[in-house]
Amino acid sequence: MYLCYIDESGTPDIPGNSSHYVLAGISIPIEYWRRCDQQVDAIKDRYKLGNTEIHVAWILRPYKEQRQIQNFISMDYGQRRAEVENLRNRELL
Repeated sequence: MYLCYIDESGTPDIPGNSSHYVLAGISIPIEYWRRCDQQVDAIKDRYKLGNTEIHVAWILRPYKEQRQIQNFISMDYGQRRAEVENLRNRELL
């Protein structure tokens, strides 16, 4: 048996509010499902995402803070988070 997850992006309406409508799915043998789910949970725990839904758009979207912080790409997660918080606090003050 397989577990299948299907999701869509965009709107199928013409004209819609997006230029494309995409329907995609992934099929996983049921005996691997628990392991896959645990791996996703481990990634979410690592980045303190809790029960949030992960969207690829969040991963692909450029964030202005990343461009403004020197050497952002070479920092670890903790350093990145601290630098972004410092920058946002400076902008708010």
